[in-house]
Amino acid sequence: MTAIPKNEAIERLAKAVEKASSDDLLQIYTELHPAHPLPDVTGTKAEHLAKELAAYIRAGIEPEEVVDLWNVVFPADRYVYYDEEDDVLRQRESRLKYAEQ
Repeated sequence: MTAIPKNEAIERLAKAVEKASSDDLLQIYTELHPAHPLPDVTGTKAEHLAKELAAYIRAGIEPEEVVDLWNVVFPADRYVYYDEEDDVLRQRESRLKYAEQ
């Protein structure tokens, strides 16, 4: 099981957002601000939005937002959750299999 300190997870998210495509930026923005959807963003608007979103993330988002955003930014990383006790983001390597009842 992988453990990523919350601050490191936030920085990884911010760096990925800075490099995100226009389409991905719209998804990221919608995840962070669902009540205020944006129209299509391209060119210099996309660059500006990427910088704004990265700054917003670095300013401190809640642990639940880190998990939700992680699933948008890194969709291949599955089974991620926040461990409050250790203040880390945890990722299980594979889905747990439960015994049939």
